[in-house]
Amino acid sequence: MKKSVLLIVLSAFIVYNTKAQELKNIKNASECKSAFEISTLSKFGPTGAPKEVKMKSADNPFAQAQHPVWYKFTAQKDGMLLFDIIPIDPKDNYDFLLYKVENNNYCADIKSNNLSPIRINMARSDMALLGKTGLSITGKPECYSKGIEVKKGDRFILAVNNMYKGKGHTIVFKYLENFIVKGNVVDFDTQEPVKAQIFWTNLRTNETTSSTNTNKQGSFELKVSISTEAHRFPNYLLWAYADKYYIADTVIASRSVENLSSSNFNFKIHKLKKGNNDFLPKIFFAPNATDINTKSFADLDRIYRLLVQNKALMITLEGHSNGFYPSNDVDKALSEERAEKVKEWLTHKGIDAQRIKTRGLGSNKMIYPYAENEEQESANRRVEIYIDKF
Repeated sequence: MKKSVLLIVLSAFIVYNTKAQELKNIKNASECKSAFEISTLSKFGPTGAPKEVKMKSADNPFAQAQHPVWYKFTAQKDGMLLFDIIPIDPKDNYDFLLYKVENNNYCADIKSNNLSPIRINMARSDMALLGKTGLSITGKPECYSKGIEVKKGDRFILAVNNMYKGKGHTIVFKYLENFIVKGNVVDFDTQEPVKAQIFWTNLRTNETTSSTNTNKQGSFELKVSISTEAHRFPNYLLWAYADKYYIADTVIASRSVENLSSSNFNFKIHKLKKGNNDFLPKIFFAPNATDINTKSFADLDRIYRLLVQNKALMITLEGHSNGFYPSNDVDKALSEERAEKVKEWLTHKGIDAQRIKTRGLGSNKMIYPYAENEEQESANRRVEIYIDKF
């Protein structure tokens, strides 16, 4: 028995020491002249804790007693470069300075303030993000800075600092490739060019990362940055909005980016009018319930984006039911609850409740009064959208 316990303890000791040995020793890279060279094509780390530097000096540009480490790296691809600095202990507060270097005298230039950082991030760590910082495509949240455009061969110096003695970190790089998306926007009825805004939104993160305006001919060219790595395949939304028009959009998978620059995206957008607009979507529901049909969420998102873009827009949500209830009162109540459910979805995303009215008509306006199948019954279970003001 004692022998078994000894073996277990010895195994645990070996595993512990193996893990400890796996930590990258960065204590010798506490100054620019001893910067640790790392690759942007692979993960670096986890590291041990940085060395403590008790006094600020020209060699260490951080403001207080610090635990700095310096890295140097070369861009291996063209595009937008992003990275995450991921602390082992989320309570650690990592800051960084990023320099682009043009010659081999960069340490002296940094020391004499002749070389300024192209990115500075001294924000407090965000525990919701487990203390991470780095470069993101939009520069958000606050603990991140905006990604940088790079060419293959560009050289950089990264000074990373832990405010506390703390523990080490891991650095993960990512490249986004740049593409040009082209197209035009015209009025649906007149086919005349429309002055519109064009947006590119990542549907995985809901970040709108690029935008532009059409020219007088209604044409646009939009530069977008896309991850083409095999394990990162979000869908993207290319969409158009013009004042007093409804939104038009198309979903693009990053797997299809090889055809992106050679494609033309042509949007025909509908002009809004007060009251009922045939082109506005209907929101559908499960039988005898207020559960929104999953197929309607894309349409709900369009209404949300329309309300965000058009600050003057005010709408009425009109609920309907299928008429299969034992009383008119229950029938009407269900239709009202469906309208309120859509309003709740919109207000939960930040739309002012004062911009949205609701009403329920029960089964008084069924599209199919004598529904013969589930498709027709489903069409009766709906909320319609009316424009009050725009």
